[in-house]
Amino acid sequence: MKLDLVVLGHVSIDHIIFPGRDEILLPGGAAAAVATSAALAGAKVGLVTRVGEDFPEEWMKKLASILDVQGVQVLPGKTIHIYMIYHEDGSVDAPVEMGVARRMGETPIPEEYMGAELFHIAPIPPEEQLKALKRLEGKRTSLDFNPTYMADYREKTDLMREVVSRAEVVFPNEREALVMTRAESVEEAAAVLHEWGAEIVVVTRGERGVLIYDGEFREFPALPINENEIVDPTGAGDAFAGGFLAGYAGGEPLETCVKLGLERAREVLKKKGSWSV
Repeated sequence: MKLDLVVLGHVSIDHIIFPGRDEILLPGGAAAAVATSAALAGAKVGLVTRVGEDFPEEWMKKLASILDVQGVQVLPGKTIHIYMIYHEDGSVDAPVEMGVARRMGETPIPEEYMGAELFHIAPIPPEEQLKALKRLEGKRTSLDFNPTYMADYREKTDLMREVVSRAEVVFPNEREALVMTRAESVEEAAAVLHEWGAEIVVVTRGERGVLIYDGEFREFPALPINENEIVDPTGAGDAFAGGFLAGYAGGEPLETCVKLGLERAREVLKKKGSWSV
């Protein structure tokens, strides 16, 4: 089995809780969001993750319908649960129950996956990203980030420099790029990440599109979408990364990769949850 892309990281059970309303359960996790997007963009994708026995069978079937799930370990215990608790005053709490998702960087990668064109490490603690990257020494890799680990990005500069140095492509958003590098502008931050060793730095900027630096700067606007079409902004950045990587693993030029990414991001905005399927 020759895969285009292998994605390693969290697959979660997300709880959305609004005051006075019933709790909503949705499939989540950045790894699944990237993987489903890439698969729908035409890539052959394998997913590497750990879930518990509570992971819904229908969600597993949904994943298996478009990608390879041989790398999904089902372990005794609970899947990672993420709670988004919205309060009347507009504040949000986001407690996490890690369950079996600890030490994600050590998750076994099936031998059949090792010939993939590209390996993407979704947001997990930087120490775990580094473990995964070391195991994939000599392979082409990409990675992205998450505000959950912002304190690490701010305080562990040497660690982040080593993590970034081992990746071919990195996908920070503006704030992550600025915090990680302590730069004064996004352009400077992208150049620093490139200097650290990433060949291609892709800075996602929400409705303002994407900035890419690979030795020269290129800007791409977001695709137009009617406000009344937007159902849920969750996972748009992951969907962009998935579409981009589907093109990139297939050897497409950067312009085509960005176009695929922006198309997948626009589509996920039109549905509930972060998965593209």
